[in-house]
Amino acid sequence: MSNRVTDIPGLMHLWVWDKLYLAGQPQLPESWEHLKAQGVTKVINIRSEGEADFDGDREKVESLGMDYVHIPVLGAAGLDGDACRKISAEIKKETSTLIHCGTANRVAGWLITYLVDSGMEFEQAVKIASENGLSNPGFIQQAEDILNS
Repeated sequence: MSNRVTDIPGLMHLWVWDKLYLAGQPQLPESWEHLKAQGVTKVINIRSEGEADFDGDREKVESLGMDYVHIPVLGAAGLDGDACRKISAEIKKETSTLIHCGTANRVAGWLITYLVDSGMEFEQAVKIASENGLSNPGFIQQAEDILNS
């Protein structure tokens, strides 16, 4: 079960599924502090290289004792299968992890692949992703292609 979180400053797009925090880009330095207080121990940025300068985010996250990983999820044709698998490999069931992009749309696209690889039916994974930030329907087909490759 997921729920929308609206009480963290600087985070307009945030959902929690199990121990996964699925989000858009945190906008304020205190956003990271609030996430840390929620128990988040790892941040995975899936935004593309050059989309923004992430050095400040990395420094802030690491200064709070959280791990910071950057794995851009988009390739030339959309969601990249290798990147999706790398992101999934970073997830540990016993820890809380924030996965973010700009608005949580790419996160939700990746989420489909993660949930199906974890044993969920594709249609259920799409439903959950749709409730957790998915706004680009093209990611559904791209996720299905990745899962079938």
